[in-house]
Amino acid sequence: MSQRFSYVRYDEESTKIREALKSQFEAIETTVTPLPEGRYKSLCLTALEEAYAWTGKAIRDAQIARHVLPEHEPRRG
Repeated sequence: MSQRFSYVRYDEESTKIREALKSQFEAIETTVTPLPEGRYKSLCLTALEEAYAWTGKAIRDAQIARHVLPEHEPRRG
């Protein structure tokens, strides 16, 4: 069975990568904030959120590929 839908807690390396990317996404969000309210700004922010979510999947898959799987944690938090 694949790990495709299983929750995997980030290890230290993955956490560092995620935090570095998060700060970059937050910087972009700050740059976008002054744009006029409307459809295009909303689409921009939605795409930014989607891109951030996909980085999480990529980081998770890279961690699995390294065979570094911290103990499965059924509850997130």
